[in-house]
Amino acid sequence: MDYAILELFTSLVISTTPIDHQSTTHDESGELSDSDIIFGLNDGLLDIIKRISSLHFRSRTKKVNNSTTITEAVGIWQDLATWQPPEALPGEQYQELYDSYTSALFTWLYLILHPDSMCDAKVQSMVEQGVVTMSAVTVLELSPFLLIPLFILGLASVQDEHKDFISGVFDQIEEHTAFEEVEVYRTMVERSWDNQDQGMPRSWEWIQWQDAGSAG
Repeated sequence: MDYAILELFTSLVISTTPIDHQSTTHDESGELSDSDIIFGLNDGLLDIIKRISSLHFRSRTKKVNNSTTITEAVGIWQDLATWQPPEALPGEQYQELYDSYTSALFTWLYLILHPDSMCDAKVQSMVEQGVVTMSAVTVLELSPFLLIPLFILGLASVQDEHKDFISGVFDQIEEHTAFEEVEVYRTMVERSWDNQDQGMPRSWEWIQWQDAGSAG
């Protein structure tokens, strides 16, 4: 199983390193058979993740203005709304896995545009939808891929039942897989919950509090 999408997300997104969304790691052109699919890399997800992360970073570091942020976000939203996973899925529960990513990426994009809206019904509905789809992914080999939606939806969670579910899946991945980065994802999500409990505005905004921590 190729978990390269997780390594890329860890180094390029969680580290808040600027991303060149024009670059690609794997060929995304042409039709893919089920044996050709590398989850997240040549199915269109990586490009969308790079575009969202690039917009997030640039908008928070004042490299783009509000109107540009809105224009880019609308374009990404439309592309995400029309994106479809490959027709030839490589195994069971991949559809649920893709649905988990879709919910998470819509949530991330929405929060970039509306950073103070964590508690809004629209955001929490997307979190709920993501939790439901993640709960349907029970194939152990696929569970590390859930780290990305767990991270995004965990940061956006305000309800105890969602937080409990997310903590439980982190526990499961840590207990049953050898993926070392799980602690990085868990630590950042739990830190955001601590910030939320302390009343920090935009507690989901890891770029904000990572920068504050570096400054301190």
